[in-house]
Amino acid sequence: MTEYRLFQTIPTRWRDNDQYGHLYNATYLELFDEAMTMTLLGQGFLDPGAPPLVVVENGCRYLAELSWPAILRIGLAVTHLGRSSARFDMGMFDGEAAEPSATAHFVTVTIDPLTRRPVPIPDRQRAFLDSLR
Repeated sequence: MTEYRLFQTIPTRWRDNDQYGHLYNATYLELFDEAMTMTLLGQGFLDPGAPPLVVVENGCRYLAELSWPAILRIGLAVTHLGRSSARFDMGMFDGEAAEPSATAHFVTVTIDPLTRRPVPIPDRQRAFLDSLR
């Protein structure tokens, strides 16, 4: 757990469960995305006029079942920081569990809003991402 630099807490919802009584597979990615967005909120990434940050790759490993109700802790770390890209590695923990129930990665690229081509990550955002390494 020490590899994660920051944690977000997110409760599961009744609608997150499937007919088998555990979280839908897609819900895991939704929750990881929510934790990443909460982390980036207030750091300039989502400000009007800021170059958009788009997800170009993601993946999830399911290690243990989760179901509603649960309070999840999602740990985040930046494990790669390029000129225009960043890789977030995340772990989803059920309450105070020591081992994650799922792990995920998201690769993002900062793009020009008009050309949709990669551009350098702005200095302020880069400094924040670097603090998560």
